[in-house]
Amino acid sequence: MFDVLVYYKTKSWLEGFAIGYGGDGMSVTRFASVLLMFLLVPALLFGAITATYTPEPYLHFEVQPGPYTSDTVLGAKLGTLEAFTDGEEIYSPAWGSTSENFWPAYVSGPMRFYPGGPLIQWTYEFHIMSVAYRHGYPGQPTITKVDYPYSPIIDNGPIQVKVSPFRVELYLVNTDSTNRNIKVKPPELPASYFEPNEVYTLTPMFNPVYSFVVANQKGTKVNEMMNWWDGEPNQNGSYVSVDGNAGENSIDIATGLSPDGVPYGDPPDMVSFSVFLTNQSTEFNLSEAVGTNRKEVNTMRIIVSNGIAGANYSQEVIFTDTSPGSEDFMLLPEESGPTSIPFKLYFDSMEVEKGAIITWSNLQDGSDNTKTIRIGGIDQNIIDSLASGTYSDTINVEIRNP
Repeated sequence: MFDVLVYYKTKSWLEGFAIGYGGDGMSVTRFASVLLMFLLVPALLFGAITATYTPEPYLHFEVQPGPYTSDTVLGAKLGTLEAFTDGEEIYSPAWGSTSENFWPAYVSGPMRFYPGGPLIQWTYEFHIMSVAYRHGYPGQPTITKVDYPYSPIIDNGPIQVKVSPFRVELYLVNTDSTNRNIKVKPPELPASYFEPNEVYTLTPMFNPVYSFVVANQKGTKVNEMMNWWDGEPNQNGSYVSVDGNAGENSIDIATGLSPDGVPYGDPPDMVSFSVFLTNQSTEFNLSEAVGTNRKEVNTMRIIVSNGIAGANYSQEVIFTDTSPGSEDFMLLPEESGPTSIPFKLYFDSMEVEKGAIITWSNLQDGSDNTKTIRIGGIDQNIIDSLASGTYSDTINVEIRNP
C-alpha cells in the first residue's frame, strides 16, 4: 500500500507534497521549507549592488500622497525601488532613459477652477516626482522632479549613499515642487479642485520606462557619468540590474495603470487567488501507478476573489522536485544506494514537465476551478528489483501571476 499526504502552505504561494516509498508503503510528510520567489539574486552589471522595483498594483489618486503634508496635493504612487549592497556605498544614483519626461503627464477629467465652481472636463499637467530616503526609511525624504534625458535622484552631487536598502519612491502629483510641505494654490489646481470618486485618464504617451544608474567611482557627479544626448551612462557610470534586468528602459514604472484611468479615491478590492489541496492523505496499491495507470493523489482548487463576473483569469503553475541532476521526477533512497524510482506526474490529463510553466487559464470568480494531480508511469521492472528501504521525493508546486 502507498500512503500519500499532501498539504498546502499559504505563506509564500507555495504548494508542496512529499512522496515516500518504504517497504509496505509510501508516505508524504509536511514540507516545511518556504520558497520565496523574490529571494532570487539578479545578475549584476556593477559591483555588489542589486535592486528591485515594486510597482503599485493599482494606481489611484489620493490627498497628501507619500511624503507630502498638505491636503492641497493630489497624487498617485507609482512604485518603489530598493537598492541593496553588501556594505558598499552607492555613488550619485540617477534615473536614466527618462526622455519621455520631456513633456509633463497630462491628466484629463472633471475639474473646477474656483472653490465650489462647476466641474468642467479639462486637461491638467501632473509631474513624476522621485522621493529618496538617503539616510534610511523611514526618514527625511529628498524630493526631486524626474527630468529628461536623465535625472539625479538626490542631486547632481557627487553623492554617497551609505544605507542598505536605499529606498526611492515615485509619485505622479499635481505639482512639481520639491517642498514636501508645499501648499498648491491657484493658478495651479489644488486637490479640492478635483472630484472624488471620478476617474481621470492620462494620454497614451504616458508610459514611463526608466533605468537605474550609479557612478563607478566616488567623487563622480551625475552629469559626469551620464550622456546629455540620450540619458544613458558613459564610462563613468553603470546600469544596476533591477529584478534581473539591466540597460536602457529596463524598469517599467507604472504597470498598475488601468486602461480605464486613475480613480480619485480608494482603489477597488484587488483580484486575489486562494489555492487549496483538498486531500490530506491517499492510499493506493503500487499497481495503480505502474505503466499507463494513473492514480489520482490530490485535487488542486483555485478560488478567485473580487473578480469581475464572467471574466477569465489565469495563473502559472510550476512543478519541481528535489532530485538532483534529473529531468524526471524521482523517488530517491533515503539509505545510501544506487536505485531510484522515476515516475510521471500529471496535472489533469497533462503530463508535467519538471520546471516548465503550465498556464491555468479560464479561472473565474464563483466557478469550480479544480484540477487533479495524478501519479503514473512507474516501471514494474524497477519496482521488482528494489532493495528494501525508504524512497522519498519532495515536490514543490509554485503558483504565480503570469
